[in-house]
Amino acid sequence: MHLRPATLADVPFVRDLESRVMHDHALKLWGRLIPPPHPSAFDLANTRIITLSDETAGFVMVEATPDHLRLRKLYLDPLWQGQGHGAAVLALVQAEATTRALPLRLSVLRPNRRALAFYLREGLAVTEETDERIFLTNPPPEYRADTVL
Repeated sequence: MHLRPATLADVPFVRDLESRVMHDHALKLWGRLIPPPHPSAFDLANTRIITLSDETAGFVMVEATPDHLRLRKLYLDPLWQGQGHGAAVLALVQAEATTRALPLRLSVLRPNRRALAFYLREGLAVTEETDERIFLTNPPPEYRADTVL
């Protein structure tokens, strides 16, 4: 697995993958999926393209803030899902959060039960729920209640 910075040339792939992965969830929640209208709507500065076996397989978008690391998107092509690649990418993001001594935060759309199950299996905990989203966090080890110092 390799992560590389996204470029403008990746926008069609990012747009297509997000549409394919999120389409059904958006339909259930809002009745439609509205893709960003222009390439500048994508946060390419915080996006890394995931390559597996020299194939473009997905992307991850992570935003650093002063008090947490926000996992905005982690999408894999369905051909690559269920093989541990998402867990490997998440582990890299969690390692970055730990290195920065920041909690990792993210949200999933309520209809996306598979993503929720994945993040719960990977050790994140639900912190808040709305009609639209479920918010999760994974604090760095020194902040976890079960850590003995």
